[in-house]
Amino acid sequence: MPLHKGSMKNGFKLPQCQKHFHEHDESWLILDGQAVGFWIDDQGKKELFHLDAGDAWMIPAGYEHGLEGQAGEGFTISVFNSTTPPTCHKPGHYDLAKENYIPSLQIVRTPTDRYTAPAVLPATMKGVMFVGKGIAAVRDEPTPVFGPGKILCKTIYSGLTNGTERNVLTGGNYGGSWPSRCGYQNVGRVLQVSPGVQGFGVGDLVFSANFSQHVQYFAADAPKEVDPDNLVVKLPDQIDPKHAALLGMAGVATHDVRRADVGLGDKVLVIGAGPIGQFTAQAARAAGAAVTICDLNPHRLDIAAQVGIASRARVTGEQSWADLRAAGPFDAVFEDSGAMILDKVVGSGWGNGLLTKRGKAVIIAGRKEVAYNFNAGQSCELTLLHAGHFDRGDLLELLRLVAAGTIKIGPVIQDVVPYAQAASVYDRLRDNPGSLMGTVFDWQ
Repeated sequence: MPLHKGSMKNGFKLPQCQKHFHEHDESWLILDGQAVGFWIDDQGKKELFHLDAGDAWMIPAGYEHGLEGQAGEGFTISVFNSTTPPTCHKPGHYDLAKENYIPSLQIVRTPTDRYTAPAVLPATMKGVMFVGKGIAAVRDEPTPVFGPGKILCKTIYSGLTNGTERNVLTGGNYGGSWPSRCGYQNVGRVLQVSPGVQGFGVGDLVFSANFSQHVQYFAADAPKEVDPDNLVVKLPDQIDPKHAALLGMAGVATHDVRRADVGLGDKVLVIGAGPIGQFTAQAARAAGAAVTICDLNPHRLDIAAQVGIASRARVTGEQSWADLRAAGPFDAVFEDSGAMILDKVVGSGWGNGLLTKRGKAVIIAGRKEVAYNFNAGQSCELTLLHAGHFDRGDLLELLRLVAAGTIKIGPVIQDVVPYAQAASVYDRLRDNPGSLMGTVFDWQ
């Protein structure tokens, strides 16, 4: 409310005042004389007020008001308006019977960091970079700049994305230039929130799959109301922050299962029991499918048993594939291994693949080209599906499933490594990728 200087000295005589209303609060200062005022509240109840010199009468927005009858000749008032809200009509007298609405004012609470000391960060931070083909290093780099619409976080954990990062590290189908980096699984503690950002506060734990990479600090874009591509969420209390470091790969798997429209009673085969395969098998089971998972590595099949996948197969040769065909046919086969085995999935000729009639082959693991026998595909009227990155809807469904214990992440985590030792992990990823499973970098 602005300053109304001199309002107690200067006024005007008001012998009468007809019923009217405003979209703002109004105050009358009674300078001289006497009168009877009235208002009618938003419920239609009328009330009278005896107004004498020295009184202040404050009328809420939307209340009809005026003078009851005729005031005395000396009745003098000074009037001022309170703050007029956005879209408020021009101050004046309005007739409720003609306007046919009753306005109301609401409190809007806009978060502010006006009295919060800004987080003081070092000028540089540590980050993992692929400095050459097959070579990773932890090096110093500029700390991110914090700005509008951002959430500034200190990384607690970040998760290795085995297939994607090996692809970029070694120059696969979406790699080949250095220096480069990747990583889309960050768990951080909020240090600062831009004014106006809703739903996040200092100290909150968040997960970001917005390709924040393996860095000590990150400034994530705050999600807007409708923003399917924003993958920053506040973590539920039921989810272990260390487990949350693999939510990105679990999100990919959840998206793949939804993309394939797997449902109750479907028979599903997951080829490859790495992290993506482990989560794909669990997501398909959560959708109601009967799931079999296969791999060369018996240790990975043991992990599948720990997360509750009852049907497991070790594939070591032709007889193993024949056994899988006998266990099928499958409504959907997820190829999560990256091996050149589409002739086993689709078949090498008419009618000798793993799929049912009009079955789905879901090709997930990265590769430059896909080749399969056309006649074999025709024999089952093959549906060949690709899937990309997950969206916010997939992530929210995943959080629900993990919080409920339906999808388990803990057994998939094999190594928790201080970030300073990241280079040795990438040496293993380059030379012996099968020795890694779920890997989490600890930034604390």
